[in-house]
Amino acid sequence: MTRKHVVVIGGGVSGVAVAAAIARSKRARVTLIGRDGFGPGLAYGTKDSSHLLNVRASNMSARADKADDFALWLHSKTGAAPTAFASRGRYGAYAKSALRQAQRAAMFSGGLKLLKGEAVSCRAGSGWWNVELASGRTIEASGVVLALGNQPTSNPTVFADANMPMIDPWDARALQRIGRGDVLLLGAGLTMIDVALSLAARPRTQTIYALSRRGQTPRVHLDPPRPPPSAALELPSNLSDALHAFRREVRAMAERGEPWQLAVDRIRGVTPALWRGLSLDQQRRFLRHLRVWWDVHRHRAAPEIFSRAQELQSSGKLRVLAGEVVSVEKTGRQYEIYHRQRGSMVRHRLEVAAVVNCTGSNLDLIRSSDPLIQQMITEGLARTHATGLGFDLDQDSRVLDARGQVQGSLYAIGPITAGAFWESTAVPEIRVRAAAISALI
Repeated sequence: MTRKHVVVIGGGVSGVAVAAAIARSKRARVTLIGRDGFGPGLAYGTKDSSHLLNVRASNMSARADKADDFALWLHSKTGAAPTAFASRGRYGAYAKSALRQAQRAAMFSGGLKLLKGEAVSCRAGSGWWNVELASGRTIEASGVVLALGNQPTSNPTVFADANMPMIDPWDARALQRIGRGDVLLLGAGLTMIDVALSLAARPRTQTIYALSRRGQTPRVHLDPPRPPPSAALELPSNLSDALHAFRREVRAMAERGEPWQLAVDRIRGVTPALWRGLSLDQQRRFLRHLRVWWDVHRHRAAPEIFSRAQELQSSGKLRVLAGEVVSVEKTGRQYEIYHRQRGSMVRHRLEVAAVVNCTGSNLDLIRSSDPLIQQMITEGLARTHATGLGFDLDQDSRVLDARGQVQGSLYAIGPITAGAFWESTAVPEIRVRAAAISALI
């Protein structure tokens, strides 16, 4: 190979962002491989207009060099203000538009090629990579970016052992086929709210139960919005000390009349550095004890969505429970669920028409069924992060092999980098990583 060629594997927003950034740089030709198409991905493929982004339009640009790209695009399509929370489906359309723009920009500099297919292996050659597709085709590349997106949700052990099916929250057809009765949503985050809103619009849906270990639901964005102080909040590197310092600052801000949301926003830009500064033991402690609190305060709901979820709870249509499922059995067309509430040994019975798995992406790649992931781990080209969250990477997003050695031209971006950077799924972080990878390539 004489000309630099980068293969990006994954056609969702992460893949589009990095492929477009490389193409615009005009330093390499790019092939973007998408198994299920290009642009929306899992997160932004929904057709339900009630599913809104949890970030305002002003901070959803896919381009690090053009912060208002999405806000301007959205305004041209709908007239919405930069402070609006657009629908997820609308953002999927924007991702497609951004990809088309990048293709046009790269037309005379090597190009950006879209290739629909499934990558099943990636092996090192003599100075390049060989990416093999399920079709049998092999593509040579001088660099590879893994933008594999959200991995399929794993069914909890109690359901897997009972061989009981669970519905994917983004399978709109399966949700529409749910019969009359109550429905159990496993998980209580933003996905749960999206599914609850969709189900509540169906006459056949009776009570919607949302069950998670702690029963914590997402908090709400400020309305109207307020920009955080320009100075980032500096915290100690030790986890316990950082937690105490953060709580002190929240109290001090409250005394000044400043809401807690601004305190969380002040550490957003430095979160990856804080995470990487923690020891492995501290990272694991965070995941065990603080993760749920981080998630509900950091990943907040749009005010209109929060209000609708509150109305569903007030009316009794949505009931949020804290606890765990201990047994499940199918009885005719219904599911008999027994669960224990948090802090109790008493078993409670639910009879539901369906169970929807809203627990989120499976980031334990050892358990992944993706042939590409399994091949790379089995052959030692990559290793999982010690926390069990995605791949192990260096600070420049380069994949580490089984011996901990850097794979110089093999990068990763998006949800599969959670163990390395923690903040890895939101567009503001993805666009920064995409620009950094483009610069390195």
